[in-house]
Amino acid sequence: MTLFAGLGLTAGILSGLFGIGGGMVIVPGLFYLFRLLDLPHEWVMHLAAGSAMCIMVFTSASSAWSHHQRGDVQWSLFRRILPAIAIGVVAGKLVANHLNSECLECVFGLFLVFIALKILFNWLPKPDQPGEPSPPLTHAVGTVLGFKSGVLGIGGGAISVPFLLYSGLPMSQASGTSASFTLPIALVGTLSCLTLTIQDLSIPLATGTIYWPAVGLVAPFTMLGAPLGTQLCHQIAAPKLKRAFAIFLLFLGVRLLLEVAQTFIRQEAIG
Repeated sequence: MTLFAGLGLTAGILSGLFGIGGGMVIVPGLFYLFRLLDLPHEWVMHLAAGSAMCIMVFTSASSAWSHHQRGDVQWSLFRRILPAIAIGVVAGKLVANHLNSECLECVFGLFLVFIALKILFNWLPKPDQPGEPSPPLTHAVGTVLGFKSGVLGIGGGAISVPFLLYSGLPMSQASGTSASFTLPIALVGTLSCLTLTIQDLSIPLATGTIYWPAVGLVAPFTMLGAPLGTQLCHQIAAPKLKRAFAIFLLFLGVRLLLEVAQTFIRQEAIG
């Protein structure tokens, strides 16, 4: 229980700090914890992604509310991107049902490393005029954001924060607005995990790809951590905050890729 609580608190703090849904911490965290619990290996990554999506409902609600109280959420942009996000999440979940656990791990790890390097080395394009992005760009990003979240079970901060920074928002508003995006992602994603899941997946205490004991142990602590992260967001200089965000993503991505590589080597040795 202590490990689940620590995972939840860490994810909550990082959610408030960086505007992420916490899935980039929760998914790999649950992946390792589920392996300790000896859940079926072929479904471990699916269960980690599904459970993380459900937990993010609570995390993102707490984080978005904390940022809203500080005036850091651009609600007009939220309303414009919402339909595209919903469509993308459902499509992503349907695709994820047909990918095996190792494939999901590899895609997740490569994605995190790519985004981390873009931020760390400032490969983000600069807008001609800072401000709200155009509707076509917003809809395109929303669809990609939702699709990636549906496949990987994460909130989308790795895409939405760089997108919002590109649009000219300061880091505090990028974090706050990104946190608001995560709530509809988590709601639609949770419903998808419950209703669009793999037919032959039957695990005690799980519905679809959501493992309820993990939700009950992690979610309360993410809600406690999110307001703490929001306070830190306003106390750390923006360049340092972006650099910390990139290093954090890079660490998670490399760790997961190493895990995939070790699994592949073991399978080859057995074969």
